[in-house]
Amino acid sequence: MTKELVTIEFRYRDIPKGDWDSSCKSKTITIGVFDTLDEAIVEGNKVLDVLESKFDIHTFPDGRKANKDRFGKNNGCFGSANRLVTDLAYLRTPFSFFVKIEKLTYADVGEIIAEVLDAGKRYKEHKLSERED
Repeated sequence: MTKELVTIEFRYRDIPKGDWDSSCKSKTITIGVFDTLDEAIVEGNKVLDVLESKFDIHTFPDGRKANKDRFGKNNGCFGSANRLVTDLAYLRTPFSFFVKIEKLTYADVGEIIAEVLDAGKRYKEHKLSERED
């Protein structure tokens, strides 16, 4: 079974809580888990609507505005679904953000362990055959 997970990660600076702590902070929240990519795209774009309502779209030195980088089935590389939107050259925010759509796959752990072990055997055989050539 496969589902789609939508999250947003914020990266920002804050006062360290002690000598052991860093000023670099990260906070990730789950927007939701959806049955289809279409549903995930709609909800991911709603998050971008909220961000766009609070921050300006990046303007280049020549006055052009950055394109809205939105989620969509044909907005990614080679016509695949765009599954990541960041602040870079998109919105002028005082922090970084990463809105992601990730595929969640539910599977039997025992089957996956067997698959991983088989892959390891195939790899070893492949490396041995490369040496023999």
